Amino acid sequence: MKCRVLFFSSCRNLLVVAAMALATTLAVAQATFPNRPLKLIVPTNPGGSIDTIARILGEELSKELKQPVIVENKTGASGMIAAAAVSHAAPDGYTLLVTHTGVLQADLLRKNSSYRLKDLAPVAEVSNTPVAFGVNSSVPVTDLKSFIALAKSEPGKLSYGSYGKGTSAHIWAEQFTQHAGIELVHVPYAGEIPALQDVLSANLTSGWGAVGTYKQHADANKIRILAVANPVRSVLLPNVPTFIEAGFPEMNASGWCGIFAPAGTPKAIVAQLSQLIVKIVQRPEISARILPTGQEPTGASEEVFSKRVARDREVWAKAISAFNISLD
Repeated sequence: MKCRVLFFSSCRNLLVVAAMALATTLAVAQATFPNRPLKLIVPTNPGGSIDTIARILGEELSKELKQPVIVENKTGASGMIAAAAVSHAAPDGYTLLVTHTGVLQADLLRKNSSYRLKDLAPVAEVSNTPVAFGVNSSVPVTDLKSFIALAKSEPGKLSYGSYGKGTSAHIWAEQFTQHAGIELVHVPYAGEIPALQDVLSANLTSGWGAVGTYKQHADANKIRILAVANPVRSVLLPNVPTFIEAGFPEMNASGWCGIFAPAGTPKAIVAQLSQLIVKIVQRPEISARILPTGQEPTGASEEVFSKRVARDREVWAKAISAFNISLD
């Protein structure tokens, strides 16, 4: 009996020592963070709004942290490849995901996803994302009403491009077409820019994308923006109505750009990164660089962003269920 007591006592002591060693290691890691380059993983193509924001943040974070910050594009599978890469990375703050609302949808759309939302820890919200719906300038319409009339006169002939099946653009389009009673051909792409290019070349009738990106081409009379998916009008497009104003009150959600770390990243490191990112985004000169991408700078803390992620997940879950969208 005495031997057994000694054995269990020794085991307990070993566990205590191991726990103390782990705590010490984490404390040292946090105290010296960062002491090597960081990586920002982006789920979109180079040149898109999320990619542009990642490069702006990477440049500023590198200055603040005195370490190189590498931006890496991992496109495909509606953002799941990038999200999975970060969710499986070491939870030490050196690998971060700069992404959009699609990170919620992909988690909802696959039963056997390569990651789950719980595998990612919200760090900070960078911006709110109004999304524009526009047509090639050769399409003979001036607003949603005339677009709907044209679609009804030519059922199944008009098309739209999204940045992937199950993405925000796809879900918004499903809401729009079903409530408008029209039929459009969905052409999914591996990102916003390839879809936009086919709208510009008139291979597609219409498309969905970041307000700033579409505005550039609208200003050049290559695209006509008919409406914006956002609770209020975009500051970049004050003369373009929202879908709500155009008679589609159910389309009242907007997207966002946010930063995630692998779940389990020490809270002290998440807090450090969150405070720094918020400070960077709220600088007037940085906000001025972000706004032309079509993203409206917010710079919200980990706590605020976590609440929005949870709330928006419920909104998208209802929409996905209502329109029976699945990636399985």
